[in-house]
Amino acid sequence: MDQQSEPNTQEQIINQKEIQQQISPQTDIQQEAIKEIEYPDFQISIQIEDAIVKDVGFGQKFTVYLIKGSDNQGSFEIYRRYNDFYELRELLVKKWPGCYIPPIPEKALASGNDNETVQIRKRLMEVFLIAITQLPYIYYSEDFQQQFLRSNSPDIAKVYQQQKTITTSEIIDRLKIAFPKLDVRDQSNSEYMLAITTFSGQLRKSLAILKTYIEQANLVAQQRRILQDEKMNLFNASLPFYEKIILNEYVYGKEQQLVLSNPQNQEDYKKLLEDIKESNKKINSINYLTDMFRYELKDAESMQQTLNYRDQIIIIRAKQEQKMREDQAELAKMTAKQQTLTTITNSAFNKSKDASQIKVEQRISEGQQEIDRLSNLYNIITAIIATKEIEKYRKARVNHYHKFLKTIQQSETKLYQIENQFLEKVIQHSQNQLQSSKQEQKLEQQQQINQEQHQQQQQQELPDQEQPK
Repeated sequence: MDQQSEPNTQEQIINQKEIQQQISPQTDIQQEAIKEIEYPDFQISIQIEDAIVKDVGFGQKFTVYLIKGSDNQGSFEIYRRYNDFYELRELLVKKWPGCYIPPIPEKALASGNDNETVQIRKRLMEVFLIAITQLPYIYYSEDFQQQFLRSNSPDIAKVYQQQKTITTSEIIDRLKIAFPKLDVRDQSNSEYMLAITTFSGQLRKSLAILKTYIEQANLVAQQRRILQDEKMNLFNASLPFYEKIILNEYVYGKEQQLVLSNPQNQEDYKKLLEDIKESNKKINSINYLTDMFRYELKDAESMQQTLNYRDQIIIIRAKQEQKMREDQAELAKMTAKQQTLTTITNSAFNKSKDASQIKVEQRISEGQQEIDRLSNLYNIITAIIATKEIEKYRKARVNHYHKFLKTIQQSETKLYQIENQFLEKVIQHSQNQLQSSKQEQKLEQQQQINQEQHQQQQQQELPDQEQPK
């Protein structure tokens, strides 16, 4: 596909469409022909490589996350703060109602720069970015592609905040472009309503259970950290101290017979123990399990947010209908007053409408159009949720579960490999010392045997020497 001959972003497509509507306005917004977008068939790579806490002085700190990756437009490398992620998602929720928007970690009550919070954010915001790559209508939008990934602006959050409020018509256009083959039905369709109602009940149940799982996983992760610290203390302090204080009394100065406190081995052990210590900081598979439950909870809340927005459209439409009824009542009073004046004065001037009456009629017309758009939007969102998002959400849950299990297995394997290197070295040195001790023992036994034989031989030779000549 020639990218220069077609719009690169959905915003450009919408702008072109608005220009066409000004030239040839359409009276029925449901009859617009939408051309399906062909997104690039390219393997996207994206990750958060590092998190850096910066000190700007006067006790003020902030964290930046280094995002690296590549797509059809080339490689990218950018630093973004948590607030950039937050404002991006807030904007996407407003621009894509009814669509699944991946969650990010919640805002921290404190500064959010402590190591545990930074690491949780780093892991879960990377999951957010990977999830965005699976939503091409968002990934290739200007908000994400040009502003978030490739903009040099240091304050993207402010750019997002200053964007103008999106209209109902713009939202409808975006959704129709993203879902051109959507089966939109009237809001009274029982099939769609049943699917959404059933799913909503399952979602509420999941939210309650996931909160319990997070508490349990956090407790296990805490115990795991305590266990790892105790293991480090055992091999780094307790056993070497035991060798020096207790065993040293029995080796009679032969320190080479010791293992962990043996001067010849200490450099190797020191390096391995440091590797284990660093791995313990970075790897705790229970943390990944906690991440899974935490992300599942945020994901469920994101879907609930989508369902809630659909319900809010009903409320917004009801308010609009109430406002229109008030305008109609006001117009009726104006018309009655006008007719009375016309009867009394029989004046042609009084028969004409005054400016205020025209203004009210215009409000009524615009209000009716907005009500129709809101009804259309409600039907579109209902169709998106019932036919697209629910099924996609269910599949994603299973896929995420399998992915997290694989991550846990890999992290456990990596941690045990590092610990095994240390233990194998300890065993090797211990076996060498045992073998050396056995050889020394055999040598001592042989020397003792030789000495006894030599003494016996001397005793046998002594009577012959004492015999008289």
